Amino acid sequence: MRVTDTMVYNATNTSLANDRAALQAVTEKVSSGKQLNRPSDNPADVRTSVGLNDTLAQINQYLRNIDTASSKVSAMDTALGSAGDLIQRANELAIEGANGTLSSDERKAIAAEVDQLKEAMAQDASAKVGDDYVFSGFRVDKAPYQVTGPGQVSAYAGDHGAIVARIGQSSTMQINLSGDSVFQPAIDALTQLQTDLNSGQPVQQTTIGQISSSLQTILQARATVGARENRLDDAKSSQQSLVTTNQALLSQLEDTDMASAITELTQRQTTYQASLAVTAKVMQTSLIDYLK
Repeated sequence: MRVTDTMVYNATNTSLANDRAALQAVTEKVSSGKQLNRPSDNPADVRTSVGLNDTLAQINQYLRNIDTASSKVSAMDTALGSAGDLIQRANELAIEGANGTLSSDERKAIAAEVDQLKEAMAQDASAKVGDDYVFSGFRVDKAPYQVTGPGQVSAYAGDHGAIVARIGQSSTMQINLSGDSVFQPAIDALTQLQTDLNSGQPVQQTTIGQISSSLQTILQARATVGARENRLDDAKSSQQSLVTTNQALLSQLEDTDMASAITELTQRQTTYQASLAVTAKVMQTSLIDYLK
Protein backbone atom coordinates (compact mmCIF):
# COMPACT_ATOMS: atom_id res chain seq x y z
CA MET A 1 0.00 0.00 0.00
CA ARG A 2 1.29 3.41 -0.97
CA VAL A 3 1.76 5.72 2.03
CA THR A 4 0.70 9.21 1.07
CA ASP A 5 1.70 12.50 2.65
CA THR A 6 -1.87 12.90 3.92
CA MET A 7 -1.70 9.57 5.72
CA VAL A 8 1.58 10.51 7.37
CA TYR A 9 0.17 13.90 8.32
CA ASN A 10 -2.98 12.41 9.84
CA ALA A 11 -1.04 9.78 11.78
CA THR A 12 1.30 12.40 13.13
CA ASN A 13 -1.58 14.61 14.23
CA THR A 14 -3.32 11.67 15.92
CA SER A 15 -0.15 10.80 17.82
CA LEU A 16 0.26 14.42 18.87
CA ALA A 17 -3.34 14.57 20.10
CA ASN A 18 -2.88 11.39 22.11
CA ASP A 19 0.31 12.72 23.68
CA ARG A 20 -1.41 16.01 24.50
CA ALA A 21 -4.36 14.20 26.13
CA ALA A 22 -1.99 12.03 28.22
CA LEU A 23 -0.10 15.15 29.30
CA GLN A 24 -3.34 16.91 30.27
CA ALA A 25 -4.48 13.89 32.28
CA VAL A 26 -1.32 13.63 34.37
CA THR A 27 -1.19 17.42 34.77
CA GLU A 28 -4.71 17.32 36.21
CA LYS A 29 -3.72 14.55 38.62
CA VAL A 30 -0.78 16.61 39.89
CA SER A 31 -2.69 19.88 40.15
CA SER A 32 -5.79 18.39 41.83
CA GLY A 33 -3.96 15.88 43.99
CA LYS A 34 -6.58 13.33 42.92
CA GLN A 35 -6.29 10.46 40.47
CA LEU A 36 -10.08 10.14 40.17
CA ASN A 37 -11.40 13.40 38.78
CA ARG A 38 -14.34 12.06 36.74
CA PRO A 39 -16.19 8.73 36.44
CA SER A 40 -14.41 7.82 33.22
CA ASP A 41 -10.99 7.86 34.93
CA ASN A 42 -11.60 4.43 36.44
CA PRO A 43 -15.27 3.38 36.70
CA ALA A 44 -14.61 0.48 39.10
CA ASP A 45 -12.57 2.61 41.49
CA VAL A 46 -15.10 5.44 41.25
CA ARG A 47 -17.88 3.06 42.33
CA THR A 48 -15.75 1.90 45.26
CA SER A 49 -14.99 5.52 46.13
CA VAL A 50 -18.69 6.42 46.17
CA GLY A 51 -19.35 3.48 48.49
CA LEU A 52 -16.57 4.51 50.86
CA ASN A 53 -17.82 8.10 50.95
CA ASP A 54 -21.33 6.85 51.77
CA THR A 55 -19.89 4.72 54.56
CA LEU A 56 -17.95 7.67 55.96
CA ALA A 57 -21.07 9.85 55.88
CA GLN A 58 -22.95 7.21 57.89
CA ILE A 59 -20.12 6.80 60.39
CA ASN A 60 -19.95 10.57 60.88
CA GLN A 61 -23.69 10.55 61.58
CA TYR A 62 -23.11 7.91 64.25
CA LEU A 63 -20.40 10.11 65.76
CA ARG A 64 -22.79 13.08 65.85
CA ASN A 65 -25.38 10.86 67.54
CA ILE A 66 -22.79 9.77 70.09
CA ASP A 67 -21.76 13.35 70.82
CA THR A 68 -25.38 14.40 71.31
CA ALA A 69 -26.03 11.42 73.57
CA SER A 70 -22.84 12.06 75.52
CA SER A 71 -23.80 15.66 76.24
CA LYS A 72 -27.18 14.54 77.61
CA VAL A 73 -25.73 11.68 79.65
CA SER A 74 -23.11 14.02 81.09
CA ALA A 75 -25.82 16.50 82.13
CA MET A 76 -27.74 13.65 83.77
CA ASP A 77 -24.65 12.54 85.68
CA THR A 78 -24.04 16.07 86.97
CA ALA A 79 -27.67 16.43 88.07
CA LEU A 80 -27.68 13.05 89.81
CA GLY A 81 -24.44 13.86 91.59
CA SER A 82 -25.98 17.06 92.93
CA ALA A 83 -29.21 15.25 93.87
CA GLY A 84 -27.19 12.66 95.78
CA ASP A 85 -25.52 15.41 97.79
CA LEU A 86 -28.93 16.93 98.57
CA ILE A 87 -30.45 13.71 99.85
CA GLN A 88 -27.35 12.95 101.91
CA ARG A 89 -27.76 16.32 103.57
CA ALA A 90 -31.43 15.52 104.12
CA ASN A 91 -30.38 12.30 105.85
CA GLU A 92 -28.13 14.27 108.19
CA LEU A 93 -30.98 16.66 108.99
CA ALA A 94 -33.39 13.78 109.53
CA ILE A 95 -31.05 12.17 112.05
CA GLU A 96 -30.69 15.53 113.77
CA GLY A 97 -34.46 15.97 113.74
CA ALA A 98 -34.95 12.58 115.36
CA ASN A 99 -33.48 14.02 118.56
CA GLY A 100 -36.39 14.42 120.98
CA THR A 101 -34.68 17.25 122.89
CA LEU A 102 -34.83 19.76 120.00
CA SER A 103 -36.81 22.93 120.56
CA SER A 104 -39.63 24.07 118.30
CA ASP A 105 -37.42 26.80 116.80
CA GLU A 106 -34.66 24.29 116.06
CA ARG A 107 -37.14 22.03 114.25
CA LYS A 108 -38.40 25.01 112.25
CA ALA A 109 -34.85 25.87 111.23
CA ILE A 110 -34.28 22.29 110.04
CA ALA A 111 -37.63 22.34 108.21
CA ALA A 112 -36.65 25.56 106.43
CA GLU A 113 -33.47 23.92 105.17
CA VAL A 114 -35.42 20.87 104.02
CA ASP A 115 -37.69 23.21 102.05
CA GLN A 116 -34.58 24.47 100.22
CA LEU A 117 -33.37 20.93 99.60
CA LYS A 118 -36.69 19.97 98.05
CA GLU A 119 -36.70 22.98 95.74
CA ALA A 120 -33.09 22.25 94.75
CA MET A 121 -34.05 18.62 94.02
CA ALA A 122 -36.71 19.84 91.58
CA GLN A 123 -34.13 22.07 89.92
CA ASP A 124 -31.69 19.17 89.52
CA ALA A 125 -34.45 17.09 87.97
CA SER A 126 -35.01 19.90 85.47
CA ALA A 127 -31.51 19.67 83.98
CA LYS A 128 -31.38 20.70 80.31
CA VAL A 129 -29.13 20.32 77.30
CA GLY A 130 -29.90 23.12 74.92
CA ASP A 131 -33.68 23.47 74.98
CA ASP A 132 -34.34 19.86 76.03
CA TYR A 133 -35.09 18.63 79.53
CA VAL A 134 -33.19 15.38 79.96
CA PHE A 135 -35.44 13.77 82.60
CA SER A 136 -38.84 14.38 80.95
CA GLY A 137 -38.98 11.40 78.57
CA PHE A 138 -40.38 12.42 75.18
CA ARG A 139 -41.79 15.63 76.65
CA VAL A 140 -38.44 17.36 76.35
CA ASP A 141 -40.10 20.79 76.25
CA LYS A 142 -41.65 20.31 79.70
CA ALA A 143 -39.80 20.63 83.00
CA PRO A 144 -40.35 17.37 84.89
CA TYR A 145 -40.93 19.24 88.16
CA GLN A 146 -41.59 22.86 89.05
CA VAL A 147 -41.30 24.72 92.32
CA THR A 148 -44.83 25.92 93.08
CA GLY A 149 -44.13 27.61 96.42
CA PRO A 150 -41.73 27.55 99.39
CA GLY A 151 -40.78 23.90 99.79
CA GLN A 152 -43.52 22.87 97.34
CA VAL A 153 -42.98 20.92 94.11
CA SER A 154 -45.44 20.04 91.33
CA ALA A 155 -46.29 16.54 90.22
CA TYR A 156 -44.13 14.93 87.53
CA ALA A 157 -44.96 16.51 84.16
CA GLY A 158 -42.90 14.31 81.86
CA ASP A 159 -43.65 10.87 80.45
CA HIS A 160 -41.83 7.54 80.31
CA GLY A 161 -40.69 7.70 76.70
CA ALA A 162 -37.36 5.99 76.03
CA ILE A 163 -35.07 8.13 73.88
CA VAL A 164 -32.84 5.83 71.86
CA ALA A 165 -29.73 6.78 69.88
CA ARG A 166 -28.18 4.79 67.04
CA ILE A 167 -24.48 4.68 67.81
CA GLY A 168 -23.38 2.12 65.22
CA GLN A 169 -24.57 0.19 62.20
CA SER A 170 -26.32 -2.39 64.38
CA SER A 171 -26.05 -0.73 67.78
CA THR A 172 -28.55 1.43 69.67
CA MET A 173 -28.83 2.49 73.29
CA GLN A 174 -31.33 4.27 75.51
CA ILE A 175 -30.04 7.65 76.61
CA ASN A 176 -32.53 8.90 79.16
CA LEU A 177 -34.07 8.02 82.50
CA SER A 178 -37.56 9.17 83.42
CA GLY A 179 -37.51 11.77 86.16
CA ASP A 180 -40.18 10.22 88.33
CA SER A 181 -38.35 6.90 88.57
CA VAL A 182 -35.21 8.68 89.79
CA PHE A 183 -36.34 11.80 91.67
CA GLN A 184 -39.85 11.00 92.90
CA PRO A 185 -38.66 8.75 95.76
CA ALA A 186 -36.39 11.56 96.99
CA ILE A 187 -39.11 14.18 96.67
CA ASP A 188 -41.55 11.94 98.54
CA ALA A 189 -38.97 11.34 101.28
CA LEU A 190 -38.33 15.07 101.63
CA THR A 191 -42.08 15.70 101.78
CA GLN A 192 -42.40 13.18 104.60
CA LEU A 193 -39.45 14.79 106.39
CA GLN A 194 -41.21 18.15 106.14
CA THR A 195 -44.35 16.62 107.62
CA ASP A 196 -42.42 15.08 110.54
CA LEU A 197 -40.59 18.30 111.35
CA ASN A 198 -43.73 20.42 111.16
CA SER A 199 -45.59 18.02 113.48
CA GLY A 200 -43.45 19.09 116.41
CA GLN A 201 -42.46 15.46 117.04
CA PRO A 202 -39.09 13.74 116.45
CA VAL A 203 -38.46 12.52 112.90
CA GLN A 204 -39.65 8.95 112.49
CA GLN A 205 -37.22 6.13 111.80
CA THR A 206 -39.36 5.11 108.85
CA THR A 207 -38.76 8.54 107.35
CA ILE A 208 -35.01 8.14 107.77
CA GLY A 209 -35.29 4.74 106.08
CA GLN A 210 -37.28 6.31 103.24
CA ILE A 211 -34.56 8.91 102.75
CA SER A 212 -31.87 6.22 102.74
CA SER A 213 -33.83 4.21 100.16
CA SER A 214 -34.23 7.25 97.90
CA LEU A 215 -30.48 7.83 98.08
CA GLN A 216 -29.89 4.28 96.86
CA THR A 217 -32.26 4.95 93.96
CA ILE A 218 -30.23 8.00 92.96
CA LEU A 219 -26.92 6.17 93.35
CA GLN A 220 -28.19 3.29 91.21
CA ALA A 221 -29.38 5.74 88.57
CA ARG A 222 -25.98 7.39 88.55
CA ALA A 223 -24.29 4.01 88.16
CA THR A 224 -26.54 3.31 85.17
CA VAL A 225 -25.65 6.67 83.65
CA GLY A 226 -21.95 6.02 84.27
CA ALA A 227 -22.17 2.71 82.43
CA ARG A 228 -23.82 4.50 79.50
CA GLU A 229 -21.06 7.10 79.46
CA ASN A 230 -18.49 4.29 79.23
CA ARG A 231 -20.39 2.61 76.42
CA LEU A 232 -20.62 5.88 74.50
CA ASP A 233 -16.87 6.42 74.93
CA ASP A 234 -16.19 2.92 73.59
CA ALA A 235 -18.59 3.46 70.68
CA LYS A 236 -16.91 6.73 69.79
CA SER A 237 -13.47 5.13 69.78
CA SER A 238 -14.76 2.32 67.57
CA GLN A 239 -16.39 4.68 65.06
CA GLN A 240 -13.32 6.92 64.96
CA SER A 241 -11.22 3.85 64.16
CA LEU A 242 -13.58 3.03 61.30
CA VAL A 243 -13.25 6.59 60.01
CA THR A 244 -9.46 6.21 59.95
CA THR A 245 -9.67 2.86 58.13
CA ASN A 246 -12.13 4.06 55.49
CA GLN A 247 -10.28 7.32 54.93
CA ALA A 248 -7.08 5.35 54.33
CA LEU A 249 -8.84 3.15 51.77
CA LEU A 250 -10.35 6.21 50.11
CA SER A 251 -6.96 7.91 49.97
CA GLN A 252 -5.46 4.87 48.25
CA LEU A 253 -8.14 5.09 45.58
CA GLU A 254 -8.42 8.84 45.10
CA ASP A 255 -5.18 10.53 46.07
CA THR A 256 -2.38 11.01 43.60
CA ASP A 257 0.98 9.40 44.27
CA MET A 258 2.86 12.66 43.77
CA ALA A 259 6.32 11.15 43.34
CA SER A 260 5.29 8.83 40.51
CA ALA A 261 2.89 11.41 39.03
CA ILE A 262 5.58 14.08 38.80
CA THR A 263 7.93 11.55 37.18
CA GLU A 264 5.21 10.67 34.68
CA LEU A 265 4.52 14.36 34.07
CA THR A 266 8.16 14.97 33.18
CA GLN A 267 8.12 11.98 30.82
CA ARG A 268 4.87 13.11 29.19
CA GLN A 269 6.19 16.62 28.72
CA THR A 270 9.32 15.24 27.01
CA THR A 271 7.23 12.96 24.79
CA TYR A 272 4.88 15.78 23.88
CA GLN A 273 7.73 18.13 22.98
CA ALA A 274 9.20 15.39 20.78
CA SER A 275 5.83 14.88 19.09
CA LEU A 276 5.58 18.60 18.44
CA ALA A 277 9.00 18.57 16.82
CA VAL A 278 8.13 15.56 14.64
CA THR A 279 4.82 17.11 13.62
CA ALA A 280 6.51 20.36 12.69
CA LYS A 281 9.08 18.44 10.60
CA VAL A 282 6.37 16.46 8.80
CA MET A 283 4.35 19.58 8.04
CA GLN A 284 7.45 21.37 6.78
CA THR A 285 8.39 18.46 4.51
CA SER A 286 4.84 18.23 3.19
CA LEU A 287 4.82 21.94 2.41
CA ILE A 288 8.11 21.73 0.54
CA ASP A 289 6.88 18.76 -1.47
CA TYR A 290 3.71 20.69 -2.29
CA LEU A 291 5.69 23.71 -3.49
CA LYS A 292 7.77 21.52 -5.76
